[in-house]
Amino acid sequence: MEENKKTLDGKLIAAIILIAAGALLMLNTFNVIHMSLWHYIFDWRTIVIAIGLVLMSSQNHRVTGYILIGLGLVFWVPSFFGTDIRFHQVFWPIILIAIGLVIISRRGKHGGVGNRQMRNEDGSISTDYLNDIAIFGGGALRVESQNFKGGTLTAIFGGRDLNLRTAQIAPEGCVIDVFTMFGGTKLVVPEDWQVKSDALSLFGGFTDKRHIKPDEVKENKVLLLKGVVMFGGVEVKSY
Repeated sequence: MEENKKTLDGKLIAAIILIAAGALLMLNTFNVIHMSLWHYIFDWRTIVIAIGLVLMSSQNHRVTGYILIGLGLVFWVPSFFGTDIRFHQVFWPIILIAIGLVIISRRGKHGGVGNRQMRNEDGSISTDYLNDIAIFGGGALRVESQNFKGGTLTAIFGGRDLNLRTAQIAPEGCVIDVFTMFGGTKLVVPEDWQVKSDALSLFGGFTDKRHIKPDEVKENKVLLLKGVVMFGGVEVKSY
């Protein structure tokens, strides 16, 4: 319940930011605000701070949110002394710092980063908890656990295809924490699974492309997706 509240808080913050941006656009259209104020509000540094505020609402990404807010404020300082910093000059440093922060914040969950030590000879995984990271790459992964409890999936400038068709959800449920940035995640699940998403989407989205009938879905098989999707997407299929 507490986790759902945190996710909803993140969505509320994102909604407030979008409403404020739209209102400012309207005010600028009618010349109510000065263009200099417009420059400060819609500068890339302000956008970095806004993303940090949204991430800060999530317990799993709070540290990353604080750092992004700090970076935005730090890059604002030179402009107040007459030195401006262009976005293209700091884009890759910010991206690299963000990737490092994500890896650190998600490492150690359910047994460390990656699952190479738990892979079977055919490349599948039998572990009950998944912890997978794909950066500047990707591939397919099959989980065969008969007591699957969830885990974490991270895709940054890459993608991951996760096949869960032969897996069984644990009696207490299954929760996957997804972090996707400039990438994509595809989940292949059995047709009788319910898939619910509480993930926060920032210029991204969640799509369930399964064609299933309500009577085919079992109430005791629920996969809950949480996390953050930025400039990417999460897709659910059943084939």
